[in-house]
Amino acid sequence: MGHMRGSARLVLCAACVAGVLAFAGCAPQAPSEGSRPDRSTPVDVEFAWSAEADCSMCHADEADSMTMAGYPAATHEAEGETCASCHADNAALASAHEGALPSSTMPKRLTKTKVDDTLCLACHDQEELAEKTAASTVLADSQGLVENPHALPETENHTAIACSDCHKMHSPETAAETAKAKCLSCHHENVFECNTCHEEM
Repeated sequence: MGHMRGSARLVLCAACVAGVLAFAGCAPQAPSEGSRPDRSTPVDVEFAWSAEADCSMCHADEADSMTMAGYPAATHEAEGETCASCHADNAALASAHEGALPSSTMPKRLTKTKVDDTLCLACHDQEELAEKTAASTVLADSQGLVENPHALPETENHTAIACSDCHKMHSPETAAETAKAKCLSCHHENVFECNTCHEEM
C-alpha cells in the first residue's frame, strides 16, 4: 500500500513538472537580437546644457549625495539650494558640456568650471567662520604649530586656496581630512613654517 502511494506521488510530481515546462514554453519569449534596441545601452543624443537642465540624468553620484546624511551637499539641499546655487558659471558650464553624450565619461572633479568663493561667502561670513574655528587644531604640523583654517597667514599661495579645495560638497570626506591634505600638498614635510625644509639660495 505504501509502495503504491509513493508511486502515485512520483507520477503526480512528474505531471506537475511537465505542466510547468509546458507553460514556460508558452510564456512570452525575449525578442531575437536586432528586433528591438537594447535599453541597457544609452542612446547617444548630444546634450545641450542649460541652467534648467536636470543634472541628475548624467551626474547621478552627485545627485545621490544631495540626499545622503553626512554629505555637505545634503545639508545645502535641505536648506533649499540646488545645483545651480553653487554651479553658476553658466558660460564655462556650457563650454564644458559641448559635445557631451550620455555615454561620455563623467569627470570626478571640476576641470573646466569652478565654484567661486563669492558664492560661498554670499551665505557664509568669513569673519564668523574664523571665530568658530579659532580653537581648531585640525591644521597642526609635526612641530606643533597650529593654524586657523579660516584665517591662514596671508601669502600668495594661501590666497589661491578656494573654499572648495577643503570643503568637498559631494564627498563623505570631512573638511578636517581634506584641509590637512591641501596643506600637505605644499607643506609636504608636515612643517608649516617656511624656509625650514629647503635652504634659501
